[in-house]
Amino acid sequence: MLGRAALTAALALLGWLSSHSLGLAAPVTSQAETASAEPTAVADALSVEPGATCLEHDRLTEQVVTWLERDELDPRLTIVVEGDPVEVRTLRFTLEDRGQAIAERSFAPGPSSCDDLHAVVALAIALAVDATVLESVGIAPPPQIVPEPEPEPTTPPEPELVPAEPVARGPSLDLTPRPPPWALRAVGRGLLTVGLPPTLGGGGQLGIEAGWRELVDLHVGAFASSAGSQPVDQATLSITLLAARADTCVGPMLGRVRPRACVGALAGSAFARGRGFRENYRATLPWVALALGGDVRVGLGRRTALSFGLDGLVSVVRPVFDVREEFEVRQLRDLPRFGAMLGVGFVVSLR
Repeated sequence: MLGRAALTAALALLGWLSSHSLGLAAPVTSQAETASAEPTAVADALSVEPGATCLEHDRLTEQVVTWLERDELDPRLTIVVEGDPVEVRTLRFTLEDRGQAIAERSFAPGPSSCDDLHAVVALAIALAVDATVLESVGIAPPPQIVPEPEPEPTTPPEPELVPAEPVARGPSLDLTPRPPPWALRAVGRGLLTVGLPPTLGGGGQLGIEAGWRELVDLHVGAFASSAGSQPVDQATLSITLLAARADTCVGPMLGRVRPRACVGALAGSAFARGRGFRENYRATLPWVALALGGDVRVGLGRRTALSFGLDGLVSVVRPVFDVREEFEVRQLRDLPRFGAMLGVGFVVSLR
């Protein structure tokens, strides 16, 4: 009933146990010592600090109980599992006897699948506690050596030279290739804007993002928004913002969720079009703004994620639209100093 990944992990851990046999032999205690104290539930003896990994205490406990075929441990044993605070596939566990470490195992990296990671770590813990777990994955323990009766003395035959067979190497402990440190993603987002341009508006942005180790991202793209035609006295005026955008974002991966904080800049133009004036009004003015905000990404699959973002903008170069009438120059509209936009979109990994 074991998956192929769990069976592969069992073979890898067998090679590890053969080189750490002294460390794993420590949990074996006499029947008199074990009988003197009440057993402890596996859930109470197991401590999990997931860090950046997807490990869950209840899920890991269930896997360990399945491998051990019991839900209790010697009361002197405790198991501490610690995930790396940055790497999502790096962790280690320590088996302790009354606070003293007697076995330790590291995974750097572990399997990429969260299900396989729980299965492999649980199997390693079960093997450290009880080596008989090997029999449940179809690996027989080493046969015991039984002395044979001494044969009657005979004339020994001449020795025959037999070439030595090569020693088979055990399976490698690291069966999973390391992922590349850089990733390339496409990002698209629909926007609800406030003050960009004046009043409520809508828009969108598209971009390309380079990410390093699911921690730091560099984003470049295009931004557009408009509020449609707005009344100005007896006329109407519409303002559209078009700009290039660049951002730097930082945030760790926490299982399938990744919160990020971002800072960036936008540079482009504000286009105004008016009707109902003495002459049709057209103007194009520069616009520069600073952006500060963040988003939360929720993984949908191996290559896709849903993104929810909120940004506050400060206009450094503010467009002010004026119209020349018969005897004066009248201000029609200016862009507010501060604005905000709320967005929802998708993130697609390209590599």
